[in-house]
Amino acid sequence: MGRVTLISLFLILCSNVISAYAYSRFTFKRLLVEYAENPIHIDESHPRFSWIISSDRRNQRQSAYRIMVASSFKNLNLNHGDLWDSGKVISSETIQHEYEPDNLKSNSSYYWKVIFWDGDAKPHESPASGFETAFLSANDWTAKWIGKGSKSEPLPAQGFYKDTKEQSGMADTIVHDGNSLLLRREIELSKKIRSARAYVTGLGFYEFYINGSRVGDHVLAPAKTPYHRQILYDTYDVTNFLTKGVNAVGIHLGNGWYNPYKKWWNDYRMQWFGSKKAIAQILVNYTDGTSQWITTDAKWRQANGPVIYNCVYDGEIYDANLDHQGWTKTGYNDSDWKPVTVFEPTNAILRSYRMPPVKVHETFKPTEIHGSKEGVRVYGMGQNFAGWVRVKVKGSRNTVLKIRFAEDLNKDGSIDVTSNEFAKATAEYRMKGDSLETYEPGFTWFGFKYVEISAVNGPLNLIEVEGRAVYSDNPQTGTFGCDNQLVNKIHKATVWSQKSNMIGYPMDCPQRDERLGWFGDAQVTAEEAMFNFDMALFYENWFEGIKANQDEKSGDIPIISPRPYIHDEGIEWSSTYLTMLWQYYITYGDRRILERHYSAMKRYMGFLEKTSNDLILPKGWIGDWGSMVNGWKEGEPASVPTAFYYLDSRIMSDVARVLGHTNDEQYFKNLAEKIKVKYNGSYLNLETANYNDGSQMANSFPLFLGIVPEDLKSRVLENLVNDIVVKSNTHLTTGVLGTKYMPEVLARLGRGDVAWGIINQKSTPGWNDMMRKYTTMCEFWTLKQSKNHVMMGSIDAWFYKYMAGIQMDEKHPGFSSFVVKPIPLDSLGAANASIETIRGTISSDWKKEHGQWLLKVIVPFNTSALVCIPGEAGAEVREGGVSLKHITDIENSGYKDGAHLFKVHSGSYSFTINKK
Repeated sequence: MGRVTLISLFLILCSNVISAYAYSRFTFKRLLVEYAENPIHIDESHPRFSWIISSDRRNQRQSAYRIMVASSFKNLNLNHGDLWDSGKVISSETIQHEYEPDNLKSNSSYYWKVIFWDGDAKPHESPASGFETAFLSANDWTAKWIGKGSKSEPLPAQGFYKDTKEQSGMADTIVHDGNSLLLRREIELSKKIRSARAYVTGLGFYEFYINGSRVGDHVLAPAKTPYHRQILYDTYDVTNFLTKGVNAVGIHLGNGWYNPYKKWWNDYRMQWFGSKKAIAQILVNYTDGTSQWITTDAKWRQANGPVIYNCVYDGEIYDANLDHQGWTKTGYNDSDWKPVTVFEPTNAILRSYRMPPVKVHETFKPTEIHGSKEGVRVYGMGQNFAGWVRVKVKGSRNTVLKIRFAEDLNKDGSIDVTSNEFAKATAEYRMKGDSLETYEPGFTWFGFKYVEISAVNGPLNLIEVEGRAVYSDNPQTGTFGCDNQLVNKIHKATVWSQKSNMIGYPMDCPQRDERLGWFGDAQVTAEEAMFNFDMALFYENWFEGIKANQDEKSGDIPIISPRPYIHDEGIEWSSTYLTMLWQYYITYGDRRILERHYSAMKRYMGFLEKTSNDLILPKGWIGDWGSMVNGWKEGEPASVPTAFYYLDSRIMSDVARVLGHTNDEQYFKNLAEKIKVKYNGSYLNLETANYNDGSQMANSFPLFLGIVPEDLKSRVLENLVNDIVVKSNTHLTTGVLGTKYMPEVLARLGRGDVAWGIINQKSTPGWNDMMRKYTTMCEFWTLKQSKNHVMMGSIDAWFYKYMAGIQMDEKHPGFSSFVVKPIPLDSLGAANASIETIRGTISSDWKKEHGQWLLKVIVPFNTSALVCIPGEAGAEVREGGVSLKHITDIENSGYKDGAHLFKVHSGSYSFTINKK
């Protein structure tokens, strides 16, 4: 009888839960902890919770919430938040709710859910979700750094070598070992395993194995960081890799950015931080409630691996004859291996790798290029990208497969390696003579569209060649399309350039001997990137490296990261730290990012103040990089650094306001006004209404910043338009910076038509010329050098904002309220875009059809939008086929600048207006 009662009770409880979800008009789309779903790598003592809800009804909102965090699923199911219960909080906010108690422990599992109350005060309960902590304290690490070489490595006080000459003053000289390194150990697990987690990293790159299987699908791990300050470790669920009894654990190490060859030790290339090394801790939890740690220590053994040369720039050489068959499995005889070196502890902090890892994504089936030389095959991938090729081949022992990569072809069909510059960009594979051998690189990558394959010491017998695209697994959150095919090509090329240049950090290019995190490139493309991809954790990690690299004495910020601080001129580049932090806050509503960087931001402002002369900053060597102005020299226009000083001051005032620092807010606001006066006094010609050299960049940037005196604004704009349309025949002359900011301000000031003319310009310089020849964005308008720099793709944000019309409102960060305002453009008949925001999906889709202008808009749950519909003042606007005069839940906000304005709340809307 008792059993029947329990079963009946269980069925009743289940039916209640099912009913609640079945009849609810709300759906919990995502439950996030620090931007991730069910993460197992949290190293925050106070993680934040966010939830994304959708509803099939309009005007739905949250009026209150309650978060519960429990130590067990049982407690959570009983609504017993034994670790934290926020109680019912009257708030409409659905993002960035911080865990309040100080009771989280390292390497532990937690369960959480949220109940929210809708606008009618009815509660709705989310499904259960979870998260796990990694290491919350550096003291939790008991493992040792292990590898091969000297236990103590001589390093200067700065913690790295940036030049071989720096070794002369040291007690010892670095003997560089570029061969890959294998580490292994077998361990006994005596009980039945309930769960297991591995916390591991290897420098420069590592691969992790247990019992013969590769753990995880990460590649090129860990991501590059300022290694003397911060090193990232990965967290893996290895429950299904381990078994009761004997287990084998292995790590394969490559050089990466940590242990580069001496030829590349240079300020603007690579720095040497130490020999290859690894650290790992594996937590095994048994079913009887006990646990065991497996760590890297002196009991591990090491041997040289089969990759006899590996370099980020030059490529790798893999000798299959040196494979240690079965080294990752139990029972392998490692008696001829050597004991590992246990290194002295590093000064760097170990941080959890919480951003999406670098992975292999698309696989391309290439086509062979005819006209190749005998014994040489050239393949075209159809798309330029970052990654490598995977080949399947047959041949005799010691036949060497040579694979070269390039972005372009010569006229005779051979590969053109010009854009690789000094990087050899070559992979070699020495065959062992098996019936079928498969090879793809693991400790390097290439930027390419074409690949040349040849053989030495034997015939070329290729069975299969595939291109493998590699980039950080940042989810693609944006879509865009229109009826202009050139614009669609630009968008696609921008997305591919973005993919190619996010390999753990925002890079400039993937092919040559550079691949650095130049700030200017990241600055101008940040908005586009955050429309197209979820960049929250990716950028958060990058910002942490920048802060760690700030010069301790001056407060200066580097212009490249991740790289140790090395002084360089370029305020327009280093200011990226402030501009992107603010952009990040506006996009994700993340107040804590501002809190954590505020001190560093203030120190940087102090550096600018000391560097300035009566509030005017000196010209650096960068300026509007890549400018097409006749006679342009590096660093021009000279006004740019001071303009960024103004922008930085304004941002700091806004940040101080958000954080409640009233005195700072007023200080930086006053500073911005003083800089504005000095700037105009120094660079504005009152007679001609031109700034500095009168170039497009010189005039457009102060217009963008809003610092042009009101009585001269129309004249400065007229000068700008005249330079573009008349003097330059509707061509731009701008470089990296101006190409971002000029089209933006033209649209803002009602001259989107001029920007549209530039975008559609058919002759050089322009995007059409670029898209006729390439599938990614070029570094320069001349189409010389790199064919895969994303910076000229900054225009893609313009497509989202002014063609599809999705625009952020800085007063409402995180898209809590936004604007949909497409601008009418000649010859454009349709455009659409969608963005998966931190609050849900925003969509704008319009087209001209049968004399009407139709606009479909999706507004996420708990948000609102100002929808601007272009048309004549007297034209009737209808929604869902019904005149707005008869719809009460859409607020008419008037008519302004040729558009009807309507305030709407969550839901789907379909507007139409008759066009003359």
